[in-house]
Amino acid sequence: MNQGSSEAPAHASLQEAPDPTAGRTLSIVAGDDQTASLVMTDHGFPMATFDPVAAELRDAGGAVLPGLAVAWSVGETPGNMGVQMDPMGTSPCVVLTDEHGVATLDKMHGRSASAFYDYGPFTLVARHGTASVAAHVAVAPPLILRPTIASGDNQSVARSGDRVPGGEAVFAPVRILLKDSAGTLAPGVPVVFEAVAPKGMSVRISPEGQTATVMSDAQGVVTLDLMGGRSMVCSGGDGEFKVVVTPDNTKPIVSHHTVES
Repeated sequence: MNQGSSEAPAHASLQEAPDPTAGRTLSIVAGDDQTASLVMTDHGFPMATFDPVAAELRDAGGAVLPGLAVAWSVGETPGNMGVQMDPMGTSPCVVLTDEHGVATLDKMHGRSASAFYDYGPFTLVARHGTASVAAHVAVAPPLILRPTIASGDNQSVARSGDRVPGGEAVFAPVRILLKDSAGTLAPGVPVVFEAVAPKGMSVRISPEGQTATVMSDAQGVVTLDLMGGRSMVCSGGDGEFKVVVTPDNTKPIVSHHTVES
């Protein structure tokens, strides 16, 4: 007597293993919406650094998840910007969540990231499985210095005295006020003054001659008064001349003066 076949069905149903990360969520809990300025480094290029950024990992039920890997990477960046999250340049940068389920990006000597070469917004993105979240940070546009002549412009002085043949024209101090594009006073900025005079006229704005560098004071004021409390001493000719005023890395302005005949 033939017995019935005991073979298993030819096509057993296959089921995919469930994703263990399904339902997990990430949220930024520290360091979002930062803005930092580019600052010149000892390496000769400007760099902006950011405070630590932290993401919290929770399961589908809302419980925090300690001891799990969160991968940090850099999102889209503007122009020529470079961003580093790890001294070795590793990306993505993997961080384990702590006992509170928080993964803190702080491998750049206690900072989350360093950005250089350009400015504008970018993101630091945290990922775990299918979950992701982005912290938004930005490098501020560089502030532009806006010098104005506060006093001492358009002076007209005749030569007098007999210390040199023909006498000397001695001018009152010239003061420049420095503010940045945000309207903030700019102390500690070096400003170069350079006299430009017609042929035959000698203009001294410092004991060294026709040029001088003066730092702005705590109120953002630069005072040209290096000639015994005076700004300029002229001899040898009459007519108009100018002093070109150039704050550090800024478009120059011009102060105009006249030696009367």
